[in-house]
Amino acid sequence: SSGINAEYGGSPLSVLDGVPVGIKEELDVLGFRTNCGRKVPSEVINSKDGDIAAALRSLGAIIIGMTNMHEMGMGITGINPNTGTPRNPYNDGKVTGGSSSGSAAAVASGLIPFAIGTDGGGSIRIPSSFCGVCGLKPTFGLFSSVGSAITKSTVASVGVIANNIADVALVTCLIANHALDPRFFCPSADKVPLHGISDKTLKDITLGVYPEYVSYADPQIKKVFSRIKEKLKNVREIELEELYLSKTAHFNLLFAETVHERQIWNDQYKTLNPVTNIIYSVLTRSSLRQYMMSSAQKTRAMNMFKRVFKKVDLLISPTTACLPKDILPSDLTYGVIDEEYALWS
Repeated sequence: SSGINAEYGGSPLSVLDGVPVGIKEELDVLGFRTNCGRKVPSEVINSKDGDIAAALRSLGAIIIGMTNMHEMGMGITGINPNTGTPRNPYNDGKVTGGSSSGSAAAVASGLIPFAIGTDGGGSIRIPSSFCGVCGLKPTFGLFSSVGSAITKSTVASVGVIANNIADVALVTCLIANHALDPRFFCPSADKVPLHGISDKTLKDITLGVYPEYVSYADPQIKKVFSRIKEKLKNVREIELEELYLSKTAHFNLLFAETVHERQIWNDQYKTLNPVTNIIYSVLTRSSLRQYMMSSAQKTRAMNMFKRVFKKVDLLISPTTACLPKDILPSDLTYGVIDEEYALWS
């Protein structure tokens, strides 16, 4: 496309000029409610765009609407009795994954070429995997979260879902260069480059695999992963000694920050699905001591990965350890809580 702006006598604003996009209902968009998948609509209709929506408009993208999500982001299935449950385009009896369920389903079904989601504990990566598309949780702060429901989080990020890696990389770079988070990057920060995107070789790239982590995956997933790994060169087994402690720390940080972030809706808890309220009641039991210990573990994990990346360039693993689960009739009415499945994913 030559771009809509060009058709009106100007030059294309970017390669996204005239390209439709959907935005997860967790980000502010002019004229819409930031409803976060709730049953009772927000009383506030946004009077302005958040940073991500504003960046997309400046690039010429056409925001065609908000995409559905797991209520308050409190689940990885995408099942939502309030606003409807998106279906997996490859099998409508299976979940899409969540919480960015609508974004992944819309891209996978061909409604839009890319969409915006958010990810704290897999909310972009899980539905992207289940729906057979590409999703990226980018470096923290690469996308501004100003004008969203995750403004105060240190573990959640805004990211892109698209049909292929090249599109994800392209859109990510364009948005980042227009909407770096001002709280974590100075205004004079270097532009995010898009080098080597057309280079399809992995020459001189060393890949790392942690076998124990892969061993927990579903047998079908392990079989496919092994087949792919056999086709790759320069694969090296590595150890991630802090991984499981770091996983626990991540959940503790995510839980504590989620409760804090959602305090704005304290007076609306009674309107939430009972399943969501049960999860919130568990999350509120997080202690300050747990938060401080988890923050210390987060630092140790960062140092662990610094050591690992002196030995390898990339880590590879299955995106999810489990397959999409069936949608039961009762799920559509009451919702579902399956924390064992969530932890496995």
